Amino acid sequence: MFRKQDALLLITSFATMALGIFLPGLAVPLKQVPMACVMFLLLLSFLAIDLGQVLRRTLDAPLVTVRLLAIKCLLLPVGAFVLYHYCWPDYQLAALLVAGASTAVLAPFFARLFEADAGLTAALVILSSLLLPFTLPPLVASLAGESLQVSVIAMIEMLALMIFAPALAGRACQRWLPRPAEWLLQRSYPLSLLAVALTNLGVFSRYSHYFLHNAALALEAIAAGSLLVAVVLLFGPVLFRGTPPQLRATALVCTVFPNYILILAFSGQFFGPVEATFAATYSVPFFLQVLVLRKLIGDSGDKENKAV
Repeated sequence: MFRKQDALLLITSFATMALGIFLPGLAVPLKQVPMACVMFLLLLSFLAIDLGQVLRRTLDAPLVTVRLLAIKCLLLPVGAFVLYHYCWPDYQLAALLVAGASTAVLAPFFARLFEADAGLTAALVILSSLLLPFTLPPLVASLAGESLQVSVIAMIEMLALMIFAPALAGRACQRWLPRPAEWLLQRSYPLSLLAVALTNLGVFSRYSHYFLHNAALALEAIAAGSLLVAVVLLFGPVLFRGTPPQLRATALVCTVFPNYILILAFSGQFFGPVEATFAATYSVPFFLQVLVLRKLIGDSGDKENKAV
């Protein structure tokens, strides 16, 4: 069932996207904050999740973890490339990049929102980020025939800044600053909404000129991104049929929320306007899929409860 938290998230997300596009002057100071907001969101997640818990959760379910990683890092990007190669070739590289991205740092937030396994989700964020420099460049080279002109060291440094710095900071706050950490935890949802709003303002104000003067291409990119979301939402439950509801919810959260902000940063430097536009406009289906995801996860849980 659709919930108040879902409505607030969608209203906040799309309102700030519109503000960024139509009133970019308001967001001029925010053009450089998306990365910082993404890091802050992960910090909030790791205030609620102990790193030891993440490690234990991974070791307790090694086969599930490997299965999720194989789907996220290999099967999904390859499937996306093949689909777009035949259905929408202009976006085949863009779809490969976004589908092959690591699990989004927002995923633990969505895991809590959808009552998934937050510990396992956090583990997938870390592990898929560790694998990314060794999976995405070879996939881009072998499938698209292009070279991802960024060194593995540079990619690792960026991922370390985005993922491990906030994770370690969250652990440090838990240990040495328990009262501020508790204050942040009690307000994690409104603070997460604020971070999402600032991220959207920063991203969409940066691309405001493109959206306003190339509206048809921007809408086409949104439609192309929506196709990727639809395919993942369609086949995700099939891949994890027969598993407990919480695992299905976790699998969906880990696969349908890619780190498109990271791909946006790479695309702007190393690829063309098609890839950058696809990554930027992916915010729209990224948040819109909350409507469908709530239905899928809710139905799964309801059916399980009825069976019991």
